[in-house]
Amino acid sequence: MITRIGLLLPRSTDYPAMGYDMLDGLRCRLAPGSDPEYQFFTESIGFGENNERSYSKAEKLFLQDNVDLLIAYCNSANAEALYQLAGAFQKPLLILDAGMQLPQEKTSPWCYHITLQGLHGCRIAGNLSGAGNRNVLMATSFYDGGYRGPWSYDRGLSEAGGTICGNYVSGYKTAEFNIDQYISLLKNTEAASVAACFSSYLAELFFNALYEKNREATPVPFYCAPFMAEEQMLGKCNFPGGEFYTVVPWSLSLVNPQQTEFTNSIQQATNKTANIFHLLGWEAGIVTMALAECGIPSLKDFSYLSPRGKITIHPETHYTYAPLYKGKIIGDQHGKCALQIIETLPPDADMHIKVMSDLPTSFMSGWKNNYLCI
Repeated sequence: MITRIGLLLPRSTDYPAMGYDMLDGLRCRLAPGSDPEYQFFTESIGFGENNERSYSKAEKLFLQDNVDLLIAYCNSANAEALYQLAGAFQKPLLILDAGMQLPQEKTSPWCYHITLQGLHGCRIAGNLSGAGNRNVLMATSFYDGGYRGPWSYDRGLSEAGGTICGNYVSGYKTAEFNIDQYISLLKNTEAASVAACFSSYLAELFFNALYEKNREATPVPFYCAPFMAEEQMLGKCNFPGGEFYTVVPWSLSLVNPQQTEFTNSIQQATNKTANIFHLLGWEAGIVTMALAECGIPSLKDFSYLSPRGKITIHPETHYTYAPLYKGKIIGDQHGKCALQIIETLPPDADMHIKVMSDLPTSFMSGWKNNYLCI
């Protein structure tokens, strides 16, 4: 029996291999010669901002290619635009999700999310930044500010008794990037910590700008968003000195049997070091095998072992929740940034529900791109 898998693959200027890495992770988990066998049908949805395009591509995969299930890298809102289509065909839609947006629509019995819990990580980092009733300087990029990371930081630091004493939003043009306003706020607001929410090339620009300013820019601890500690990107950044803490969904340094199998498989198949996008594809493969064997009912409260630990699909949200990892960003032997894991945070179903249900009461605008697709 052959299972036909459709994929809506993303485009990213900063991570040009993102979609291919997800596909490679999926292929490696669904090893050749397995039973059932798998065929793959792919379509590009670009940056993901055009819901009509994504819908049309998904419809084509269902109608013309007759796929048995559809896998897509999407934010919550962009994925929800496909829920009705999956329901109409009564075929599973599996969403790979950075976790930097909040759900707006009711769950669908045909749709499930594998998420990296970005907002959960931001909330914990925010809590750490505000501990002891500290004044917190919120620093984010023009891009990252258009997602819910800063919102989740604010919720976390407020719970800890912290207060935002200033907001710095960077530009997005490389040639014009500077942190002068950040330095001014740091000097004039009595900030005791920095909540830093950057990703992709903007995180690299921020780290390198801090490095150029040296100790003037890093007198207080930083609490960084999960994707500010993405290890591919970190290795390109000059370590600026100071203290940098973070909360991440996964690290290449984790040690467990699933991690060993995963990293070895990726290395052997692609001659590349495994990354977070390979991981999303790998986990999609695990869930795909469950679907191929037992169908959509198998995903109700489904758990599986991943390189990042035990993952569970919550029956109320249809999103996964998993361990998170506290880490420090340190300097390596070459003076570049590196991630060091210092503590495992066990899966927390109650905190998962709290984060996912804590929606803003007022309208908040934002980017339509799928996260990291710029």
